[in-house]
Amino acid sequence: MYEGFARLASDIVGFLPRLPEVAFSFLIGYLVLSIILTLFSHALSASHVHKALITILRSLLSVVLWVILTAHILRGLGLSQIAVTISGSLLVIGLAIANGAQSTVADIISGLFLAKDPDFDIGYLVKSGETEGIIESIDIRKTRIRTRDGILHVVPNSLIDKERWQVLSRTERTTALARIRGKLQARKKG
Repeated sequence: MYEGFARLASDIVGFLPRLPEVAFSFLIGYLVLSIILTLFSHALSASHVHKALITILRSLLSVVLWVILTAHILRGLGLSQIAVTISGSLLVIGLAIANGAQSTVADIISGLFLAKDPDFDIGYLVKSGETEGIIESIDIRKTRIRTRDGILHVVPNSLIDKERWQVLSRTERTTALARIRGKLQARKKG
């Protein structure tokens, strides 16, 4: 047991000389990651891609870049086996989605189609099933709809895509949210 602690202490001491280099690598990696994500978002915006689709694609790219940065940092610490394992996690995630997560895949695909649909966007007043409200956000798997009474409904994208949904109004998000907040404040006073 003493040998295990001695080995752990030796490993920790072995990491110390590498910490400045790893910290510098992390800082540079974080800056590069931020720049890539910002440029990616601006390029998509300039291409007139829907806001919701930009959010979904940016989230996917962010996960991939963070996995790559984490693997690089671990390699810098001399933990190559863990780095390979983390890098391989991208493959495992892809296989898991392909083999078993049918509802997740359906949500992702539906989210991409909904985000691309010109009749479904952030700020629109929609009705899907029994839920009627303002679309606050659309991410890779779920859409958040705030009803007139202020309740936030988080609905899987595949459910919205399967249901018959209606666009009731295409007001701007700020106007729609201000209207909902005003009604909530009026109810609190009354």
